Amino acid sequence: MSLKRKELEVLKLINTGKTVDEILFQMETSERNLRYIIDNLNFYLKKILDKWIEKDRKKLLVHLSESELRRFYKVVYENYYILEQEERAEFILMTFLFVKDVRLSFIEEKLGITRATLKKDIDVLNESLKRYSLKLESEKNRFSIVGNEKKLRHLKSIKFLEYFDVEITPLDIDYIFQNVDRDLLSELKEVILNISKKFSVEFKEDFVKLMEIFLYVSFERVKEGHVIDRKVNYEFLVNTTHYEIARDSLEKYLDKELSYELVHITEYFISGGVTENIEELKESIEKYLDGLILALEKTFNGSLNYGELSSKLMGYLIPAIYRLKNNFSIKESGERDEIFTLVERYSKDESYLPEKLTENEVFHIAKEIKTYMENEKNRVISLKTLLEIVDRNSEILNREKLIEDLMTHYGKLIKVDIK
Repeated sequence: MSLKRKELEVLKLINTGKTVDEILFQMETSERNLRYIIDNLNFYLKKILDKWIEKDRKKLLVHLSESELRRFYKVVYENYYILEQEERAEFILMTFLFVKDVRLSFIEEKLGITRATLKKDIDVLNESLKRYSLKLESEKNRFSIVGNEKKLRHLKSIKFLEYFDVEITPLDIDYIFQNVDRDLLSELKEVILNISKKFSVEFKEDFVKLMEIFLYVSFERVKEGHVIDRKVNYEFLVNTTHYEIARDSLEKYLDKELSYELVHITEYFISGGVTENIEELKESIEKYLDGLILALEKTFNGSLNYGELSSKLMGYLIPAIYRLKNNFSIKESGERDEIFTLVERYSKDESYLPEKLTENEVFHIAKEIKTYMENEKNRVISLKTLLEIVDRNSEILNREKLIEDLMTHYGKLIKVDIK
């Protein structure tokens, strides 16, 4: 006997007080299958905690504290749990990301599966790796993850963050992270905090953790001979004082001659808080926004409040261009409507920004524009402001001045139907 993910999910639902009908609906299972799951859970609950699920007409009753749940999961994961295909694919990914010189025969033994099953799991893994422009492939019977170097580092950092401090998981974390140099991680944290001081900014705690891991992963990849040697906005970044600070601060870990590597790292440090005094970047964004607003006005036959919308998008774009987490966000979400298509097409062809926007950023900009347009439609006219305008023009009526004042304050809310 053993337990799988679905059975543990049922236990969580029971422990939170869900009714039988709710569990059947949420888990998309039959009453007969649910009875089997309960019997299986009770076997292990009795064995591990000396507790069991009691059956009522409409409810299944068990009361487990947080500490009891944690203990139960820990024992189950270590002794009685069977990984499903998706989880096996995740374990294979983590193994090839973090463990060196792994043979397929070892993974087969570790997971208790056949070579045929392992090949199917690798196919599942490679399907998910497509969106990262990566692939698990073999060369002379040695498997490794290959593809876009930048995306590989991002993926490795994401997985590091996801699992490194997790105590309870079905994956064998001790095995996966066996070679991690924890002393180096602590050392890099101090380096990042010193760079923060030299940049005259205060990096947030989550950013420090992210950079700590990203630097660790990048230095490891460089040592293995995987070096980045191109960057679209290289000339801009290499001439900043931020580049000099990053280069000098990291000389113990990275050769100063590896300027493209250092430019990538500098870009990410800028994302941590440097949003002022980058005049060249501001000018580029203003030009980008000028063209975007014009494209919107042509498409929707109306004028937008350029100052208000542009200011909001400027506040997003300055850090967004260098935002490390945006680069780490591989999966995009949003509605591909008319506004998204317009922003995407314009952003693809424009030449002002030092780097092309990611799909996530296009989604965000489109969302801001839609929100703004909706707010403009629903804006309420202030009676107080309206009376003030009328009072200013009441003694000697200047019709043109009154119209000008009203248009200045209310713009598109007023239908211009006079000459």
